[in-house]
Amino acid sequence: MERRILKIQMLGCFSLEYDGKELVLDRNKVSKTTQLFQLILLHSQDGGISKVALIEALYGRSDVENKNGSLNNTIFRLRKQLAAAGLPESSYIRINGGMCTWDPDIKVAVDVCEFKQTIEAARREKTKKNKMEIYTKAWKLYIGEFLPDMMGEDWAAVENIACRDMYFECVEELCHYLKTEEKFEELHSIAHRAAEIYPLYDWQVWEIDSLIGMSRYKEGLEVYKRTTKLMFEELGLSPSGGMLERFKLMGERTSQAAGAIEDIRYRLREKESIEGAYYCTYPSFVDIYHVFSRMMERTGISVFLMLCTLDFANIDADDENQKYYSNVLHESIQNAVRKGDFYTRYNIRQYLVMLIGISQENCTIVSKRINKEFNKRLTRRKNVAIDYYVASLGEVCND
Repeated sequence: MERRILKIQMLGCFSLEYDGKELVLDRNKVSKTTQLFQLILLHSQDGGISKVALIEALYGRSDVENKNGSLNNTIFRLRKQLAAAGLPESSYIRINGGMCTWDPDIKVAVDVCEFKQTIEAARREKTKKNKMEIYTKAWKLYIGEFLPDMMGEDWAAVENIACRDMYFECVEELCHYLKTEEKFEELHSIAHRAAEIYPLYDWQVWEIDSLIGMSRYKEGLEVYKRTTKLMFEELGLSPSGGMLERFKLMGERTSQAAGAIEDIRYRLREKESIEGAYYCTYPSFVDIYHVFSRMMERTGISVFLMLCTLDFANIDADDENQKYYSNVLHESIQNAVRKGDFYTRYNIRQYLVMLIGISQENCTIVSKRINKEFNKRLTRRKNVAIDYYVASLGEVCND
């Protein structure tokens, strides 16, 4: 007959189960007895933990005079709690040579220990397919951060980071492999869960890659919009380079005009190493506009739209001339406007610029910088003017 097993969950939350029943150890989730139990079970597979290490973890920052006596009292209380919770009669914790170990007569299964052992097994495996199967097993075990209720304790925070790094390694390995193998459904599952657990670590890039691979561009754009909004609201950050690259790629795939697709591909190739404002096609600019108009409602960030129009009143505005001056204006905006701002060509004579986090007075400074760049770059007659119209995003949204 199979022996009964005490199952301990530490990833995502803390819970105990024995003989199919949930056990409650202590109503206080961060009590010393609970922490002692967690520490002993955390080290149940590697020879136990010393009393010195337990004292440091539990009382290292406290003013307790007799820390060894306090630990002994905590062990005594824990034994009573374990018996009261419904575990078989035992001493539960064995102390020998200054080391504390769990009673091997009560078999335990600790999810975080299994997770770490599985990661180590994956690292040792030489065959790629087998390695990925083991990493997949580890990924299934990691359903949340290590003991999130204990993050105020130093020992738990250190373990949390160690487990997080192992999880990131696991997810990175799986995502690279699954994308190479074009297993996009599985890639989506892996990346989506990682993004749910750690929404501020750019796992959404892999999630979008999986959706692009399945031609689910609309869903990919929704992930992009949610993520860029979250990153700005939580960290004040603009979209990462990886996110912007995927956004541009999705814009290519969803555009209806073949010419627009070729233009976007050209811009993607040519602009990767160029500093300054971020250029995008008009459909992509509209999507960015929608994202920032929603963000304004909650954050109060100041956003202005600037319409730059070439005035050809004093020259022959044939097709060749219009194209020349339009290209010069394109380059001038690129170099005069900040890296965090966006711009697009509305038509051959007009460009739209989205200025983020700026006052209306400073918009005039931007227009002067564009004029300076424009005049500096002209190799033909300087008798073309640029007209500027500026409106806040709030005004545009309310019109």
